[in-house]
Amino acid sequence: MQPTIIRLVPSGLVPLFVALASVSGLVVAALGLLFSGQRTGSAFDENVYWAVYKQFVGERGLLQAMLVPTEPVLLVVVIGLIVMVAIARHRPRLAILAVAGPSLASLLSSPILKPLFDRTINNGSLAYPSGHTTGMVAVLTVLVLATVSTRRSWTILAVVGALLIAGIGTTALVGMKFHYVTDTFGGAGVAVAVVLTTALVIDRVADRRSREHVESEEPVASAA
Repeated sequence: MQPTIIRLVPSGLVPLFVALASVSGLVVAALGLLFSGQRTGSAFDENVYWAVYKQFVGERGLLQAMLVPTEPVLLVVVIGLIVMVAIARHRPRLAILAVAGPSLASLLSSPILKPLFDRTINNGSLAYPSGHTTGMVAVLTVLVLATVSTRRSWTILAVVGALLIAGIGTTALVGMKFHYVTDTFGGAGVAVAVVLTTALVIDRVADRRSREHVESEEPVASAA
């Protein structure tokens, strides 16, 4: 008996996920073009920074603790755990996505888009899009996708938890002056666009291979 194949994106949600990936990509491009080459934050960026600063003045230690969800080492550990659980639960597509999605998003964000848009902060550090935000949101997006084929309540809980964690991490990045808040928007956009696109591609390729495998076995079954 063939094992049950669990899609990363249920067929009925494909149009929605295509739309989400497209909108996220457009947001990344629009913000990148808007802030390309700039050496200072926008008025919105400054307002958000000072609002965060007032809330956490004298609490640098707390802000540093809030940066934990953005740490690459932690994200690698989480990816490893997702892969192990996915393999144990016979979800190879999820295991592939857990590695490919965040890796591709991070490679696109820092090595390619940052130099392309050339926005800087703190005397020359490339800022847009935020690589730390990209990595964090990419892993969180994978975790949300892992629940899409389960109960709706689990998916809602995963989305709420992901938004909360992302909010904590991005607040710390802004409060520590590592990024403008719009950098974090761009980083999140890269993550969502790349991970969702990767999930759709994995499903498409895997479905095609499954159909080809079934078709190749049909003549044998008929002859028997």
